[in-house]
Amino acid sequence: MRLAPPAFRLPVSLFISYIPDWAVTLTSTAVWVYLGVAKPHYQLFSVDDKSISYPYVLPSDQTVPVPMLFAVSICLPALVIAGIAYGLKRNPHDLHVGLLGLLLSVSLTLMFTNGLKNVVGRPRPNLLARCLPLPPAKGPLRDPPQGLSSVDICTQPDISVLNEGFRSFPSGHTSLAFASMTYLMFYLAGKLHIFDRQGHSYKSFIVFLPILIAAIIGATRVADYWHHPTDVFCGALIGFFTATFSYHQYYPV
Repeated sequence: MRLAPPAFRLPVSLFISYIPDWAVTLTSTAVWVYLGVAKPHYQLFSVDDKSISYPYVLPSDQTVPVPMLFAVSICLPALVIAGIAYGLKRNPHDLHVGLLGLLLSVSLTLMFTNGLKNVVGRPRPNLLARCLPLPPAKGPLRDPPQGLSSVDICTQPDISVLNEGFRSFPSGHTSLAFASMTYLMFYLAGKLHIFDRQGHSYKSFIVFLPILIAAIIGATRVADYWHHPTDVFCGALIGFFTATFSYHQYYPV
């Protein structure tokens, strides 16, 4: 007679013991939302700058629109972690801290990213297409003599479109992708025992696949003219280091 597997339960005490961690995660998320609607700093720019003269690709026409980004960067890692912790290991503690660490990594990354975006106020590659500069009465559009142009020359009626034009640094898509995918990489590496000296190459492929996904997402930001390469590079660093901290917070070496 086969015995039924033990019931999978998440004890209330497990949540209570991690209340401070959930508080940090929720607070970081709230700050991220606030910073996302706050007015950014407007850097001066040149109307002759070719690096900000690219066409404006609408958010819905991007290679990786925001709904897809959240599905790939949050839902997918969460499902993988839940599948391993619940489906394979049947470990309530691992399920809880695995998902908590993922959300902590994501929330901290998004908060840091939006904070830097607003403080730096770097023009996006498509700024001039967003700005719609007011042409002068006579002659071509030019910067002030011995100076740069300001946001005052813009005629864009949608302030949200204009504000987003000054949130280039760092790349939010990239930082979020690397925050979640780096965390997933560490989680898979721990479960697969990648350095067990048995030489199974397929383990390395599985572990590094999330990083490849994150890198592709970052590359699309340059291809869609929404970010400069340095924005993507710095966004990747932010996501990587935040994920490293968050993972080792719950899975210490």
